[in-house]
Amino acid sequence: MNSDITTALIGVGATIAGTVLGWVLNNLSNRGKLNIYVSSWEDKFQYNDDIGEMVLCSKREEVQIYTYKVSFDLYNSSGNTKIMRNIQIAFSDGKRDIEKQTPQDDATKRFSSPMVFYDDVKPINIPPKAVIKLDLHNGSWNKEGELDYIWKTKKVYLIYNDEKNKTKRIFIKSEDYENYFINHKLEEKENG
Repeated sequence: MNSDITTALIGVGATIAGTVLGWVLNNLSNRGKLNIYVSSWEDKFQYNDDIGEMVLCSKREEVQIYTYKVSFDLYNSSGNTKIMRNIQIAFSDGKRDIEKQTPQDDATKRFSSPMVFYDDVKPINIPPKAVIKLDLHNGSWNKEGELDYIWKTKKVYLIYNDEKNKTKRIFIKSEDYENYFINHKLEEKENG
């Protein structure tokens, strides 16, 4: 009879140990996070010249439009799907966000006659152990003070909500846009 009880206790103990070990291993495999890498950032100040072509500006007074393009590599090192919602690009004066824009997703590009259309970026599901390339763009026209924010900008961020609805901020770039044309003329002289 003692051997029956011992056998039963060993069976129960092995079952409990197997369950706990399975739970621990599952939790370890699901650990990880969403890693976001800024692959590239390009911004331009342009104006419409005499023949209707968009040309790069050399001074602030010429600016009619500001545009940016940004690329991210999204890597999910977790065993669970991660989500990015309410994706925005934030322009900050160093203390607070002074402008937030929902960028357009380059993957949604479509043509209709001479026009090109893009959709705003939608929520993104990033599968476990996967990398996704995300290309975004947007801009602002210089009418009725719509570009005033850019001259006050010191830092640019990516902002999004994760699967727990927590707001995350990813640093993209630091630039003193008030002195943009002065700083970039100096860079051209040093490089040229």
